[in-house]
Amino acid sequence: MNQSAVNEYWGSVVARYRAGPLPGFLKWWRSELAGLLPQSLRSRMVPPRPVLWLVPEAESRTFSVWTGGESPEKRDTFGANEDAGLLRDRWQELINGFEDGRPEIRLCLPAEDMLHCPVELPLAVEANLAESLRYQLDQVTPFSADQVYFDYDICERDTDRSLLKVELRLAMRSRVDELLERLAAVGIRPHAVDALGGDAVQPACEGFNLLPLAERPRHVYRRARINWLLAGGLVLVLALVMAESLFLHQRTVNRLESEVEALRQEADEVLALQTELQDALAAANFLAEHRRRQPVSVRVLDEITRILPDDIWLMQLRMQGDELMLQGLADQAQRLIELINESELLGEAEFRGSVSIDPGSGRERFNARARIETTGGERAAAAGSGE
Repeated sequence: MNQSAVNEYWGSVVARYRAGPLPGFLKWWRSELAGLLPQSLRSRMVPPRPVLWLVPEAESRTFSVWTGGESPEKRDTFGANEDAGLLRDRWQELINGFEDGRPEIRLCLPAEDMLHCPVELPLAVEANLAESLRYQLDQVTPFSADQVYFDYDICERDTDRSLLKVELRLAMRSRVDELLERLAAVGIRPHAVDALGGDAVQPACEGFNLLPLAERPRHVYRRARINWLLAGGLVLVLALVMAESLFLHQRTVNRLESEVEALRQEADEVLALQTELQDALAAANFLAEHRRRQPVSVRVLDEITRILPDDIWLMQLRMQGDELMLQGLADQAQRLIELINESELLGEAEFRGSVSIDPGSGRERFNARARIETTGGERAAAAGSGE
């Protein structure tokens, strides 16, 4: 890709950028941020860009040199008949006198060298406005694109009528080239060719730049570059601090999660040990309860053997819970109820059903039940049944 193609490409990119809403937004944003700072601090932190205006005098072929800004001040006058070497030395002394770096040089053309032309174009051409103006320049002005230098400013976007209102500034190429050659002889190369406004006492530049993009020298505002570098460094430091803070926070969270997980595992182990202990206690209590109940059965048998006389025969004895059931033969079965009720271990004896006579032995057949009384405050429950 040759240099002309590169310049054309970047020219298209810059034109699209200028035609978009971003430059206006950035300008408003910078002004709003600057308004938040006190004037003294703003003048130290963001000093105005140094600029020198070169105003040609049409009749005397001289240049007036002004320091631009809010309060322009005339600094020198370069005459047409002065020695070029002396003018070059004075010029170097001027540009070296700025503390914030070399100033931006703007050649400000007076009204007689400049043509003002309002133009209305379709809104659709805004994305490629510079090329559209170049192709249609001979239709909206008396000149063709190769005869003039031009620049534009978008004044209004009429969306209702789909029109774009543009303010054109044009200067004859021959006149501008002549002025640039005279300045080049002194060693001056302007960064911009602008339109002069205001009056002779208080001049002002309108902010245009008629030079083609490929012919515009790049101006570097040293103080602004340093400020931007410092701001970028500050943003980088803040980003690093935030990243470190997030890293430390995440590391703390991970450590706490690990500790919580360890405590959770310990709690699970404690619960498992507690469950194991409860199971062991239950097993031990079962054995103790079983051992505690076993002597009750022996005591019941011992008590029955002790209180029953020899003429009462038991044919069946069964213990179920705290209930004792007896079946057998007796000469006088009614005595069985009295003997059981007199016992300290047994009580509430009664017959179940009627008493009958056994035909084989002639004795009374009985079927009785009794309740095993509690002992030592605990229920003397039988552990099993037997006959």
